[in-house]
This record gives sequence, structure tokens and C-alpha cells, in this order.
Amino acid sequence: MKYALDAAMSKKVDSYTINEMGVPSLVLMERAALAVASKVAEIAADFCRQVRICAVCGSGNNGADGVAAARILTWQGLPVDIIIAGDEKKGSPEFAAQVGIASNSGMTFCNISSIEEYDIVIDAVFGTGLSRGIEGAYADIINTINMCRSVTVSVDIPSGISADTGNVLGTAVRADATVTFGYNKQGLLLYPGREFAGEITVADIGFCPEAIRSLNPAMYFTAEDIDGIPVRSALANKGTYGRTLIIAGSESMSGAAYLAAAAAYKSGVGLAEVFTHSANCSVIRTLLPEAIVTGYEADNATELLEPLLKKANTVILGPGLSTDGTAVSIVKKVLTEANQPLIIDADALNIISSDTNILKSCRSTVIITPHIGEMMRLTGKDKNEILADTVGVAASFAKEYNVVCVLKNAATVVAEPDGKHRVYINNSGCAAMAKGGSGDVLTGVIAGMLALRIEPFSAASMGVYVHGLAGETAADDCGSHAVVASDILERLGKVTEHN
Repeated sequence: MKYALDAAMSKKVDSYTINEMGVPSLVLMERAALAVASKVAEIAADFCRQVRICAVCGSGNNGADGVAAARILTWQGLPVDIIIAGDEKKGSPEFAAQVGIASNSGMTFCNISSIEEYDIVIDAVFGTGLSRGIEGAYADIINTINMCRSVTVSVDIPSGISADTGNVLGTAVRADATVTFGYNKQGLLLYPGREFAGEITVADIGFCPEAIRSLNPAMYFTAEDIDGIPVRSALANKGTYGRTLIIAGSESMSGAAYLAAAAAYKSGVGLAEVFTHSANCSVIRTLLPEAIVTGYEADNATELLEPLLKKANTVILGPGLSTDGTAVSIVKKVLTEANQPLIIDADALNIISSDTNILKSCRSTVIITPHIGEMMRLTGKDKNEILADTVGVAASFAKEYNVVCVLKNAATVVAEPDGKHRVYINNSGCAAMAKGGSGDVLTGVIAGMLALRIEPFSAASMGVYVHGLAGETAADDCGSHAVVASDILERLGKVTEHN
């Protein structure tokens, strides 16, 4: 598990290391510049010829990093020209110091109009502290960088990308690579920032680790975190890993129930029991003979459900359920009577959206898994409001309704309701997964993580990560356009193997 910071946290970590620990800011800057220079030198080597490099630098500390990186590369034998973007007279003390060193070194300062002549451009115009929209001369500079055919390396974050939300602040540099310092940034994990950043390198520049302990940074997983999934006990039986009740499917929709149940089994659940419309029973028994299947009709659904609820350890509620009267009765019964963890998705969320306060009556842990459209209905916010701050929207809903909120998107966000108010930003998955049924598989994976006795927030986060890895593997095997939900399902076992 690793951490990602927003702009305010980044500033606090920097300040703590400098002011509390006494590490000079120019020392941190030198290490940051060395990391950038190393990446640029690596890219330059791939040209297999002499290359022309320039650094486009603002007058703040991000620009100072760029000037320092240009000087280091020049001293290493890769001459770099410097282009100053902005008013040099208003520069930070660190910027003035770095420009002084560069001038003493006899480095060349050029005009932005010459940028098309360079093979590599170092983008050091704005850093993580940017909070306003870019316009005027700065916008022209960034657009000029984007129009040239150079390889672009951004310093800490592409200029114009919000470190908090990943949004484009007016305009932004489209980098081929980004070297960010100390910790990853939220805006580099969220879209569109992730797309603008290119290849991301997180460079250790010597921040004091104590600085992060008083903060609440977002978390993300990397491949080694798969080893945190518990190993199956040699003495286990099916009861060890619990019974998951999947309340899913309607008269015209059996696939969602099958996908959720099969994913639960493949992710670790000991016994999957499907409660669905009677029209689906024969299909599900054929597709998944391992499952227990109970069918209902409109006049006996809640009556048949009651004993099943009492036996279940975890409940999945909603995939393909429909929003008819019977489904409404089922949802209300589960929300008011269930004592075990609930994973609520799809039609159940659409039913709840007519009265979200019903979530506050739940007696157990609730994990909701809305996509953007479902979140619009749950919150009354429009699409742009949600996309402008997915972390904030998910965290606010989680807190207000005491649920773990899994807000599904290209970069899914998981927020917990209480305690540490943790947030997880997912960095696995791909566009190939944008197919019907993918979300149904996710509910089953999260149920599997719960069955392995992972606590709810971490179970939801790991479920999202595993689901994304399976999607990536499916895309590699099948091609990005050809992936269907069952392809993701079939690769769950492969991606959860321990190293």
C-alpha cells in the first residue's frame, strides 16, 4: 500500500521536513532535480544521438526544480537551455538562487518561440500548488509545449493539472513522463490527470516520514499488495469462508445473478446461495451448479427470503433485481432486518435513491457500489459536479449515510464512513472493462474479500483492485474490444495468486 497526497498535504510534508526537521529547502530541491535529470537522461539515451533539451520554468519552486535539473544535466554533459515563463523578478528565493547558479555556469536562456527545436522539453511551469485556471500568456506557453513534437517530462505534476482532483485547470501539459516527489499525488491517480501524466515515477527526495503520520492521505495498491490477501487455511471447510446470499436477477435478467455468484465463489466465498426470480433458476443451476438457488414469485418473495437472511454471513443486494414492487419490498426488508454486511449495487441503489435515509436505518455494515449515473440519483448532483471531485463526493456520502462508498469510474474511489475516514483510489483496470456485467462481477469479488475476513473498507478496496487486475489480464488475452464480463470472471484466480 502506498500513499497519494493532495496539494495541502504536499505542502505540509515539505514544510515539516524543512521547518521542523531542519532540512534546507535547497537540499530537497537538489534531490528533486537529480530525480528529474535522471529520467531525462534515460529518455535522451533512447535517441541514440545528440539531443536538444530545454526546461520551461515558472518563477516558483517548481520552476526552481526545473532550472536545477537543467543545470545538473548540463554539468553531466547534456546541455540544456532554459526558458523562463513568467516574471523572473517575482520569483521565489529558491528560484532566484537556482537561476544564479545557472547563470554562473554560463547556461543559455532562450525564448519560448524556439521550443519546437528541442527533442525533450522539461515542464516546470506550475507545481502542485496551482489552484486557479490558467489563461493568457501561461495558457499560450502550455499550448505551445503541447503542439511541439518533443518528449515532455513534467516536474512533480503536469502544469495545469489539479493535484487534488486531477482536473484540468483551464489547460494543461500533456506529458510523456512525470517525476513526482516523495509521494504520488491524488491528481495523478484520478482522471483526466492520470492520462496527462504519462509514465509516473515517484522519487524519494528525503521527506521525513513522520510528516505524513498526522495526515490522512489517500491510499492505492501496487502488485505486492496482492500478497496481503489471506492464504486459504489447510484446515478450512466451506463453512470457514461463510455463506454469501446473492439477491439478484429479475424475470428478464439472469446474467447478473450468475456473474455475482460465480465471482463470489472464485474470490473465496465458501457457499453461494442465489435468491432470484423463479424464471432464472434453471439457467443459474446450469451455469453454476455449485450454487444453491431459491426462486421466488411476486406473492412469496419476502416470506421465502426471511430464513435465507438468517443463515447468510454476507449479502449481495441488487444486481439485475429490477425496480418493480416486489424488488422494492425485498430491498426494504433486507435493509431493515439484515445483521450481516451488505453489498448494495445496481437496482437496489436505484430503489434507495427515492429515500436515501433508509440507509441510516441499517443495523450492519453497508458497502454501496454506484457508478456515476447511480451516484447522480443518490445525491441529486449532476454528472459534472461528481466528476469534478469524485473523492470529495464519495467521502461526503460515506460520512453522511455511514456506508463504505465504492464510487465506480475510470479511477474508482472507495471511502469509509468513520474512524480514520480513509480513502482509496484505484489504479488498476482499463477501458476494456466498460461492458455490461462488469459491476456484477465486482460485487462478488468484494464478497469474496469479506469472506476471507478482510475488514470492510480494505475488502472493498482490494476487491476493486483485484477486479481491475483481472480486467487488464482479460484485455491482454482477448483484446480491448472483445472483453466481456465473463472474461474478467475467469481471470480472478490468476491475478490473486501469491508470489
